[in-house]
Amino acid sequence: MQSIGAKIEEARKRKGISLREAAEATKIRSDFLSHIEKGEFDYDLPNIYKIGFIKNYAKYLKLNPERILSQYQEQLLSHSKNVKKTSAELFGANLNLDQATGDPLLNDLTPKPSYGKINVKPQSTQEEPLDANESPSATSSNKDLYIKTGIVGIGTLLFVFSAIWLIQSIVNSNNESTAIPSSNVTNQAQENASFTKEAYPLEEMTLRASGEVYVIVEQTNDKKFLLKQRLFKGEQETLKKRGPVKVYFTDGNHLTVFSSSLDTPARPKADSKNKSITIP
Repeated sequence: MQSIGAKIEEARKRKGISLREAAEATKIRSDFLSHIEKGEFDYDLPNIYKIGFIKNYAKYLKLNPERILSQYQEQLLSHSKNVKKTSAELFGANLNLDQATGDPLLNDLTPKPSYGKINVKPQSTQEEPLDANESPSATSSNKDLYIKTGIVGIGTLLFVFSAIWLIQSIVNSNNESTAIPSSNVTNQAQENASFTKEAYPLEEMTLRASGEVYVIVEQTNDKKFLLKQRLFKGEQETLKKRGPVKVYFTDGNHLTVFSSSLDTPARPKADSKNKSITIP
């Protein structure tokens, strides 16, 4: 039957894994793994550690750990039986030498050797062995790994928060530099309105219809519409304007415009192609 070590070594080589790679993956020293593959289990460690190493190594190589441990227990039991048999043969040889004297009195007086008693109690496969990861070197390695991972995580978070803060600062500074305060807009509008009032005093203008006509009146300086309305015969509309206005109409024959800025009423020409006039 193939030994434990040969079976484990064959599985490792079949997967193309080196002893160093296996040691790094299982956190077990490479010299212990080498002893296991050679079937040398007499290295100076408690048996519970050896069981833990064998179990974890078998799991790593996708072998049946229970079957491997069972074979290991059989190997320990067989080794113990061999030791007992060798001791018994040694004591038996000494007894035959005493009997060879042929003197029954001497045989009675000669103290019989004590063979002793060897109790071999196989380790239960149900007992949970100490995991190899709990060995001192593995524990220290895990602590170092946790510390490094924590440092990298904290550094990453600080970098992300710093980047977000920097982006927000740039955006806010751009908004502040390009934004126009509402107070400035209000002041500008008030200044424009004041300038308009000073430049163009308020005047009245009257539109009178002698027939049906649709009229639109637009104030030139601020593009404000003062009137959009259909007038019928006899109707008139009085507006208040500041500065020049432009009057649009559908039929100039039916419209007359009166304004204080005009010396005489304005009457569009009936044959005019333009459908608008400007009143100063």
